[in-house]
Amino acid sequence: MARRESTVRLIALARDILTQDNPMTLRQVFYQLVARAELANTLTRYKALSRALASARRDGDIPWEWIEDRLRVPRQVPMWDGLADFADDAAASFALNVWDTQPAYVEAWLEKDALSGIFQDVLYTYGATLNVGRGYDSWTAVHDAAQRYQAAEVPVTVLYFGDFDPSGEDMVRSLRERLAEEGARPEVVKCALTPEDIERYSLPPAMAKRSDSRARAFIAKHGDVSVELDALPTSVLRERLTAEVEARMDLYALHCIRETEERERAELVRRLSAA
Repeated sequence: MARRESTVRLIALARDILTQDNPMTLRQVFYQLVARAELANTLTRYKALSRALASARRDGDIPWEWIEDRLRVPRQVPMWDGLADFADDAAASFALNVWDTQPAYVEAWLEKDALSGIFQDVLYTYGATLNVGRGYDSWTAVHDAAQRYQAAEVPVTVLYFGDFDPSGEDMVRSLRERLAEEGARPEVVKCALTPEDIERYSLPPAMAKRSDSRARAFIAKHGDVSVELDALPTSVLRERLTAEVEARMDLYALHCIRETEERERAELVRRLSAA
């Protein structure tokens, strides 16, 4: 069936965004289009984009791998074709503890699971842990984190990334207080989303949810506006996360650990292949 002209244009705009940076979630593509004033920030337009991108991928106009779904991931059982195949995977996953030689310990906490792929790609390089909250973190997650932070013998920093809305701002306060109740007091830094981000990148706002019990105080302080973290360009998220992590790490010490790691990885492959 022939597509409507508006759908053809929408797919072309989305493809342009995805060509520059992929993979993205559907929500990220939507907010990039809203920020460019190509779509209204409504559920109707979001659903229209979803239908258009599904059609474009089925027809081969946009590669399937350019859109990711972080929530529906199959839990596969790991298997190998033999010991040599296993040796390659074992070598790829071998990593030394970088934090033994660092002056501080750093973790990133993320409100949105849909963005976790971006964060994992960046944090893997530095050996930094990612904690995905999906809103307010559970007491189990907070307790386990407090145990990690208390075990660290160096200063601890939590880099927090979340929405700029009543709950998103309050989550930072809640995390600090609940960690303290569990005996840990790391530095918790709200890295994004900030009012400065909204202004600098002309991010598409929505009205703050008045049903949120925190809305009144938030509106009094920031105005009646809220923006989701997904609206921030992916390149900006990567750069922000990289800069915040590197500012707190000894990069030369990290380099030395990686050199040792490479030597030991080669030895691991040699031993497994000879078995």
